[in-house]
Amino acid sequence: MLRTLIVFPVFSFSYLIPNSLFSFSGTDSESSQPNPRFKMILWLIIAGTRGGANRAKILNVIRDKPRNANQIAKELNLDHKTIAHHVKILSKNDLIEKAQKDYGAEYQLSQIMKKNQNALEEIIRKIGTK
Repeated sequence: MLRTLIVFPVFSFSYLIPNSLFSFSGTDSESSQPNPRFKMILWLIIAGTRGGANRAKILNVIRDKPRNANQIAKELNLDHKTIAHHVKILSKNDLIEKAQKDYGAEYQLSQIMKKNQNALEEIIRKIGTK
Protein backbone atom coordinates (compact mmCIF):
# COMPACT_ATOMS: atom_id res chain seq x y z
CA MET A 1 0.00 0.00 0.00
CA LEU A 2 1.43 3.36 -1.05
CA ARG A 3 1.00 6.17 1.47
CA THR A 4 1.17 9.82 0.58
CA LEU A 5 2.48 12.34 3.04
CA ILE A 6 0.62 15.63 2.92
CA VAL A 7 2.54 18.56 4.30
CA PHE A 8 0.61 21.69 5.18
CA PRO A 9 2.69 24.85 5.05
CA VAL A 10 3.05 27.06 8.09
CA PHE A 11 1.95 30.47 7.01
CA SER A 12 2.06 34.04 8.15
CA PHE A 13 -0.60 36.52 7.21
CA SER A 14 2.20 39.04 6.69
CA TYR A 15 2.63 37.44 3.25
CA LEU A 16 -1.01 38.06 2.41
CA ILE A 17 -1.33 41.53 3.91
CA PRO A 18 0.94 44.43 2.89
CA ASN A 19 3.72 45.23 5.36
CA SER A 20 2.34 48.74 5.85
CA LEU A 21 -0.56 47.17 7.75
CA PHE A 22 1.86 45.75 10.30
CA SER A 23 3.26 49.13 11.28
CA PHE A 24 1.09 50.11 14.20
CA SER A 25 1.75 51.23 17.72
CA GLY A 26 -0.68 48.94 19.51
CA THR A 27 -3.66 51.11 20.31
CA ASP A 28 -5.12 54.27 18.86
CA SER A 29 -3.82 57.36 20.64
CA GLU A 30 -7.28 58.86 21.26
CA SER A 31 -8.90 55.79 22.80
CA SER A 32 -8.18 52.49 24.47
CA GLN A 33 -9.65 50.61 21.50
CA PRO A 34 -7.39 48.11 19.70
CA ASN A 35 -5.69 49.23 16.54
CA PRO A 36 -8.06 48.29 13.67
CA ARG A 37 -5.25 46.76 11.60
CA PHE A 38 -4.10 44.58 14.48
CA LYS A 39 -7.69 43.55 15.13
CA MET A 40 -8.10 42.54 11.47
CA ILE A 41 -4.98 40.36 11.62
CA LEU A 42 -6.15 38.80 14.87
CA TRP A 43 -9.55 38.07 13.31
CA LEU A 44 -7.83 36.32 10.39
CA ILE A 45 -5.64 34.19 12.65
CA ILE A 46 -8.33 33.30 15.19
CA ALA A 47 -11.67 33.37 13.38
CA GLY A 48 -10.58 32.98 9.77
CA THR A 49 -8.85 29.61 9.98
CA ARG A 50 -9.77 26.11 11.06
CA GLY A 51 -7.29 26.00 13.95
CA GLY A 52 -8.21 29.42 15.25
CA ALA A 53 -10.03 28.14 18.32
CA ASN A 54 -6.89 26.28 19.44
CA ARG A 55 -4.79 29.39 18.81
CA ALA A 56 -7.18 31.44 20.97
CA LYS A 57 -6.90 28.84 23.73
CA ILE A 58 -3.09 28.96 23.56
CA LEU A 59 -3.14 32.76 23.85
CA ASN A 60 -5.42 32.48 26.89
CA VAL A 61 -3.22 29.84 28.55
CA ILE A 62 -0.04 31.91 28.31
CA ARG A 63 -1.77 35.19 29.18
CA ASP A 64 -0.89 35.13 32.88
CA LYS A 65 2.13 32.84 32.98
CA PRO A 66 4.63 31.86 30.26
CA ARG A 67 4.61 28.15 29.45
CA ASN A 68 6.52 25.83 27.14
CA ALA A 69 4.84 23.79 24.41
CA ASN A 70 4.66 20.65 26.56
CA GLN A 71 2.95 22.49 29.42
CA ILE A 72 0.46 24.06 26.99
CA ALA A 73 -0.28 20.65 25.45
CA LYS A 74 -0.97 19.11 28.86
CA GLU A 75 -3.17 21.96 30.00
CA LEU A 76 -5.25 21.98 26.80
CA ASN A 77 -5.21 18.18 26.45
CA LEU A 78 -3.88 18.44 22.88
CA ASP A 79 -1.09 16.68 21.03
CA HIS A 80 2.36 18.27 21.33
CA LYS A 81 2.70 18.45 17.51
CA THR A 82 -0.59 20.36 17.31
CA ILE A 83 0.64 22.88 19.85
CA ALA A 84 4.01 23.20 18.06
CA HIS A 85 2.19 23.94 14.79
CA HIS A 86 -0.03 26.63 16.31
CA VAL A 87 2.82 28.17 18.31
CA LYS A 88 4.82 28.49 15.09
CA ILE A 89 1.95 30.35 13.40
CA LEU A 90 1.41 32.62 16.42
CA SER A 91 5.14 33.37 16.55
CA LYS A 92 5.38 34.15 12.82
CA ASN A 93 2.54 36.62 13.23
CA ASP A 94 4.18 38.28 16.26
CA LEU A 95 1.43 37.38 18.72
CA ILE A 96 3.73 35.39 21.00
CA GLU A 97 7.46 35.26 21.61
CA LYS A 98 9.93 33.00 23.36
CA ALA A 99 10.96 34.09 26.83
CA GLN A 100 14.36 32.39 26.27
CA LYS A 101 16.06 31.10 23.14
CA ASP A 102 16.94 27.57 24.30
CA TYR A 103 15.21 24.21 23.94
CA GLY A 104 12.02 23.98 25.97
CA ALA A 105 11.72 27.75 26.07
CA GLU A 106 8.56 29.23 27.46
CA TYR A 107 6.26 31.29 25.28
CA GLN A 108 4.72 34.55 26.36
CA LEU A 109 2.44 37.11 24.76
CA SER A 110 4.18 39.71 22.62
CA GLN A 111 3.94 43.35 23.69
CA ILE A 112 1.40 44.17 20.97
CA MET A 113 -0.76 41.21 22.05
CA LYS A 114 -0.55 42.26 25.70
CA LYS A 115 -1.74 45.75 24.77
CA ASN A 116 -4.64 44.35 22.73
CA GLN A 117 -5.96 41.51 24.88
CA ASN A 118 -9.41 43.07 24.80
CA ALA A 119 -9.52 42.45 21.03
CA LEU A 120 -8.91 38.74 21.63
CA GLU A 121 -11.61 38.65 24.30
CA GLU A 122 -14.06 40.30 21.90
CA ILE A 123 -13.30 37.77 19.17
CA ILE A 124 -13.70 34.86 21.59
CA ARG A 125 -17.05 36.24 22.78
CA LYS A 126 -18.26 36.48 19.18
CA ILE A 127 -17.04 33.13 17.86
CA GLY A 128 -16.66 31.13 21.07
CA THR A 129 -14.19 28.33 21.58
CA LYS A 130 -15.17 24.69 21.73
